[in-house]
Amino acid sequence: MAEVPEVEIIVRDLKQAVVGRRFVGAEVLMPAAVRFAAPPDFIQNLQGRKVLAAERRAKFMLLTLDDGQTLALHFMLWGELQLRPAGSERPPETLVVLTLEGNEELQLTDTLGYARVALGPTALLASQLKLEELGPEALDETFTPEVLAKQLRRRRSPLKTVLLNQRVLAGLGNRDADESLWVAGIDPRRLASSLSPAEIVRLHQGIRDVLEEGLRLRGTQRDLFGVQGQAKHRRNIFGKTGAPCPRCATPVSHLRIGGRNTHWCAHCQPADGASTEAPAQTSLL
Repeated sequence: MAEVPEVEIIVRDLKQAVVGRRFVGAEVLMPAAVRFAAPPDFIQNLQGRKVLAAERRAKFMLLTLDDGQTLALHFMLWGELQLRPAGSERPPETLVVLTLEGNEELQLTDTLGYARVALGPTALLASQLKLEELGPEALDETFTPEVLAKQLRRRRSPLKTVLLNQRVLAGLGNRDADESLWVAGIDPRRLASSLSPAEIVRLHQGIRDVLEEGLRLRGTQRDLFGVQGQAKHRRNIFGKTGAPCPRCATPVSHLRIGGRNTHWCAHCQPADGASTEAPAQTSLL
């Protein structure tokens, strides 16, 4: 599943292998994969453009081009991007191919067909993708417990739902939200506004720990060069309904909250928030 660690790894790889190079061609194998411009314009407007920078905003990969355009890519759930020799065999799930100078190409694939690209003037693209509406980045140095407290203060919805609202906090996905709440020992059904200052600190640390672990292990998917990441998609509790909690052996609970599968330990993450002590440290591996 492509969440922030997986996307961030790809962006770092793009900085290493693609920034400074030009696109010399493009093929759109599934027209629906191009949000905008129209596929013929997408191909024409990308031709000859040099990549000046690569960055991430939430789960968007943004390539700044030398003519004032930005190329955006989004993996959705299971998309992948790989750099391969030009003319390489293309998996049947290939959506878009972007050819680079130096006889290499970027292949965007997705078994579900949901991954998307977009190309346009930087300000227009940011507006159309609503990038300016996104909340603070969970991996940014400016993301502090105080910032998290401000974002949650007036939110009277279940904490899990609020954490997945990208306008509240950019870059936390379903899997990593569950894992962060487990690390912090906080029930996902709690109202976001109900957290104490100590719980805010624990949650902030849990979010950073989970995301940074994912980065150290280079995510759960293949990177730009086809190397499989070492992080586990199902880590401690995510997707492990009924399995013993790694910390206390209580069966992992499951519920759909806001339409999203949610997993937690009823013992380690008490519904009443009665536990004011930080949970004992447990390896995230």
